[in-house]
Amino acid sequence: MTLIARTNPLLLVLLLITASPAQADKVDDYVRSEMSKRRIPGLSLAVVKAGRVIKAKGYGLSDMELNVPATPDSVYQIGSMTKQFTAAGIMLLVEDGKVSLDETIDKYLPDLPVSWKGVTVRHLLTHTSGIKDFADLADTEAERGKDYTK
Repeated sequence: MTLIARTNPLLLVLLLITASPAQADKVDDYVRSEMSKRRIPGLSLAVVKAGRVIKAKGYGLSDMELNVPATPDSVYQIGSMTKQFTAAGIMLLVEDGKVSLDETIDKYLPDLPVSWKGVTVRHLLTHTSGIKDFADLADTEAERGKDYTK
C-alpha cells in the first residue's frame, strides 16, 4: 500500500473507506472536495465492504473534450499512468533475480526489430533506449490521437 499511497493518496483513501449507506453523503463530499483541491476532472469509484460493492458512482467528466459525464462503468484512457507501476513490477522481478537490468530486451522479447537488439531493460526503465514513441511515428495529427488496442 505504500506504493499506492505515494502515487495516488486519493485512491488509498477510497480503498480504505468502509462506508455504510448512512455514510454515502460523506463519501460524496470527500470525493468532490478532493477533486476540487487536486483539479481532478473526473473519476469512477467503487466502495467495497466485506466483498460487496456498497457504492459505485462516477463524479465529474470521463471525457472533457466531449463533455461526457463519468459513470461507474466509464472507461478511461490511461496514457502514461502505467509506467511507474510497470517499473515497480520490473524492479520486483530484478530483486527476485528473474530479470537483469543490464540484459538486452531481446532475451525477453525475441521477435524485436534488429535495431532494438542492443537495448537493455535499464534503457527502457530510464527512457534512454532511443526507441521512438509510437505517437511520434504517426503520419498525421489524426493518427496521433487515435485509440490503439493492446
